[in-house]
Amino acid sequence: WDGSCIVHEEFKAQGIIDLKTVYPETAVLVHPESPASVVELADVVGSTTQIINAARDLPNKQMIVATDQGIFYKLQQLVPDKEFIIAPTAGSGATCRSCANCPWMAMNALENLLDVLENGGNEIHVDPALGEQAMKPLTRMLDFAAAKR
Repeated sequence: WDGSCIVHEEFKAQGIIDLKTVYPETAVLVHPESPASVVELADVVGSTTQIINAARDLPNKQMIVATDQGIFYKLQQLVPDKEFIIAPTAGSGATCRSCANCPWMAMNALENLLDVLENGGNEIHVDPALGEQAMKPLTRMLDFAAAKR
């Protein structure tokens, strides 16, 4: 495991290029964990908050969004006059254009967090060497956010 996200790794540059031919006025909003070829096509590369802010601030009425689909509800709440299109994760011959759904992210809920904080269950012990490796993507994201400020 190289510290990457299964959803972001699946976004396809060619799929975004194809969508841009159908929707030429769209902005492309991309999470930085996406493949380099996808990041290169982006109008905005950023964290969840930065993607939400860009959706609100950019003049485009349609946006292709390359990150977990969990963001779409919030985008539609905050910017109801814009259309958000999930970036493709499948090839052109696939029957599924995109699901952009991380099954592990979907398991997170405030109730689960509260239960862990109140009852102390679900503690995970990580080998220190693995923990050090796991910090690399977190540090990259924090460094990226700091550089964008």
